[in-house]
Amino acid sequence: MESMKRKHNLHLLRLCVVAASFFALSGDLWPEPETTTGQPTVYRVEISGPITPSAMESLSSAIRVAEDAHAAALLVVMDTPGGLVSSMDDMIRDILSSKVPVVTYVSPPGAACGSAGVYIMYASHIAAMAPATNIGSATPVQIGGSSPESEDPETGTASDRIPETAGADDALNMKRKMLNHSRAQMRALAEYHGRNKDFAVRSITHAENVTSSEAVRIGAIDLAVETEAELLAAIDGRTVRMADGPRKIEVKDARVERIEIDFRRSILNMLANPNVAMILMMLGMLGIFAEIYHPGAIFPGAIGAICLLLGLYAMQSLSVDYTGLALIALGVVFFILEFNVMSYGLLSIGGTLCLVLGSLMMVHDGGEFMGATSAILILVSLSTGAIMAGIIYLAAKSHRKPIVSGVEQMLNETGTTQTEVDDRRGQVYIHSEIWQARSKSTIPAGTPVRVVGVDGLTLWVEPK
Repeated sequence: MESMKRKHNLHLLRLCVVAASFFALSGDLWPEPETTTGQPTVYRVEISGPITPSAMESLSSAIRVAEDAHAAALLVVMDTPGGLVSSMDDMIRDILSSKVPVVTYVSPPGAACGSAGVYIMYASHIAAMAPATNIGSATPVQIGGSSPESEDPETGTASDRIPETAGADDALNMKRKMLNHSRAQMRALAEYHGRNKDFAVRSITHAENVTSSEAVRIGAIDLAVETEAELLAAIDGRTVRMADGPRKIEVKDARVERIEIDFRRSILNMLANPNVAMILMMLGMLGIFAEIYHPGAIFPGAIGAICLLLGLYAMQSLSVDYTGLALIALGVVFFILEFNVMSYGLLSIGGTLCLVLGSLMMVHDGGEFMGATSAILILVSLSTGAIMAGIIYLAAKSHRKPIVSGVEQMLNETGTTQTEVDDRRGQVYIHSEIWQARSKSTIPAGTPVRVVGVDGLTLWVEPK
């Protein structure tokens, strides 16, 4: 009895050690944001390229990290030609509701802050630019280009002017709605932070664009500095308007923590590139058409379906969450079809690819809809793909083996007639068993025979 207790206590001790090791490892894999009590911390994130859902997620994640660490400010180094209005609107809301001051800095020299970037700059608590940079050209345009120019009803010639009042042309009405909304949004942001409203509106109506020095002179931005260190020194002690009231920025001798773009966001940034989006959509449609015209090719259909879903995400027709969910569902369909269609492993490869891409898209830093831990999702996806590949390999291997049981196995087996066998009745001895048998010709007892057919529990035989 005493030995059993000792063994039980030893098992409990082992379990405690394993649990402690697991939680310690978990802390290394998912570290908590660092907090400092003395030296202030400024977090830094780069947004380069078009404003896409991936860029929006990068900014939102950076704001959360800075808030959790109680940072003194978040420095956003931006270089963008513009992008999607929906992503831009989400970024503006994140900035205005942020609990830490957001300092947007257009850099390095030669960078631009165009279109959607102008709105983001005007929403920021501090707006700064490096030398040899420019800002402006915020006129909203629709994806796919504009419709043909309408004719002026008085002259009968094409007119590029948008009437002040609504008319019968819905395309012009939509353009007017976009412009009026954009102008009001820009004026509201300019009033909120006390910046130049006239330039903000003219950047929309006349696509006006100015240099960094001109932007400072007219009050479109707050500062024009050469380096990030100069920027932090210049804004120290400034008071900005936050959602919860005025806030004094204290970044003297601040420690700058870089927030690097991880592998997942790099993939999403690449997919969101307009050129890549167009290629994905074309490959998707070509693959689907090829499968329709040549059923059973499998590879074009599988790749086409994957590219089509990725293209719909890149064109923002599907959100990142639903694209990930659709890819995982498609991967499950591929695995199911693998058991019924001879694809030589192509469907398994496509299914694994779908699971990995879908898992990457469903990962979130927070607890949003369909959010999950990246390490777990990717590990589960790869494990599932490996397991399915192993199952399919074993199934294919078993199909290649000869049949060793059942009536089918009796074909071509040899034995000896126990009685005379004719086309009506008889018995044969095969594998230590006596079977009912029939033959097209009469076979005497004791004759070696070979099975040539199976009819239920009766064997058709012929002399060997």
